[in-house]
Amino acid sequence: YEGDEVRFSDGTSGVIVKMGWMETMIRSSDELVVGIPNTHLSGQRVYNLSRTPRSQVKQSLRISYNDADKIPKLLEAIKEEIKEACPKLITDGSRAFRAYWQNYEDDHLAVVVDCHFTIKPTGDEYWSNRQNMLEAIYRAVKKTGVHFEKAVKS
Repeated sequence: YEGDEVRFSDGTSGVIVKMGWMETMIRSSDELVVGIPNTHLSGQRVYNLSRTPRSQVKQSLRISYNDADKIPKLLEAIKEEIKEACPKLITDGSRAFRAYWQNYEDDHLAVVVDCHFTIKPTGDEYWSNRQNMLEAIYRAVKKTGVHFEKAVKS
């Protein structure tokens, strides 16, 4: 529908400005309006973000090997901080709410935080909530004395 925020399976995304017989006009996040032939869109999956009542935020963390023994407390602290900071967090078991040690990597320990919220995945409320979640993770990291590992550029 016109006015809806969508994402196509090829990665094209934006707000539908106008739908015509031959092309669909989409305004991207950089405010450019692009006309896309409907023949190009017809075989793709369309994700209508405006009509999605929930969102997911998944964040990967790079933790120093020196802090491996602190990870269990870090994971607990992350979940506590997010619960306090994000009132729209889904915690009833119907969606994932996880903070877990995912893997040993060459230069860091991989930790993943995966949360779902009763917020649409678009607009200011989504971005504000996402920031609250990231700030909660940072508070947990500071509280537990854990250190992030910088990415090594090759």
